[in-house]
Amino acid sequence: MSAHPIAEPRFGNSSDVEPILVDAKRLLEEHEGRGRYSSRAASIAESDAELLEQTSSDSPWVMSRARCCLDRMVAAIVLLVLFPVMLVIMLVVRLSSPGPALFCQRRAGRNRDEFILFKFRSMRVEDPCGPAITVSGDCRITPVGAFLRRYKLDELPQFWNVLKGNMSLVGPRPKLPHHEGLDLAYRPGITGVATLAFRDEEKILAGIPREHLDAFYEVCIKPRKAQLDLEYMRTATLGSDLRLLWRTCASCIFGPDALSVAESDRLNLLVDEWLDLLQDGDDAVLSVSEVGVG
Repeated sequence: MSAHPIAEPRFGNSSDVEPILVDAKRLLEEHEGRGRYSSRAASIAESDAELLEQTSSDSPWVMSRARCCLDRMVAAIVLLVLFPVMLVIMLVVRLSSPGPALFCQRRAGRNRDEFILFKFRSMRVEDPCGPAITVSGDCRITPVGAFLRRYKLDELPQFWNVLKGNMSLVGPRPKLPHHEGLDLAYRPGITGVATLAFRDEEKILAGIPREHLDAFYEVCIKPRKAQLDLEYMRTATLGSDLRLLWRTCASCIFGPDALSVAESDRLNLLVDEWLDLLQDGDDAVLSVSEVGVG
């Protein structure tokens, strides 16, 4: 893996500046002096393992047979009702740019069991090079793909994953197997509280230099997403799942809701802090490859 510099973000003392890192906040406190902080940054990789301890108090609803049956019933209905729409999308994707209509990728599921995740292809296959993290305006995204991503229509094939039992309707987004830090006892989901909160993530990340995308994501976004999802799973109920599904649908049609706006504000503050640090030429940087993050 290539080395990516990580600059330690600095947060102001103003009460208006609320870092999105919660459990990882102690890792990113204002540093004294300059130099390399391998031990502190290395603990970022350990933060996921620390969060694992919280999974023991998951809500009984999360792993219930009733939830699994509901997931599969809803997935079957959606696939049946939207089958004509999905056929049209497949045809448009296939004709709009060279390549298959579906994008297939191995992801980590429950207890790290791997499965094939399905999405409608939204990027050009002839230009695979680029950062693993996609941002708004990425030249690899096709015009049709931009529309699908805007309304989350590219996620529709994942209802097949739900029907197969690989995924749930609500849960943390499935991670790449080599990036997954938690052996989650529950299935990943099509949507989740972190998915809803970070709906404008791609747009905001467009302001981060390409060579810092992986570092910024690991330090400033991944821990916050993990905590949001784990906190939700500890208190999840049928009612909360239904409300989250409704809020996801509403945000796709009408735009971000209050949760997304609040998290976007925090994330924008972190982007500003990160860019200010880079502009100041702070030398407290270290390589991702040195600390094993990502």
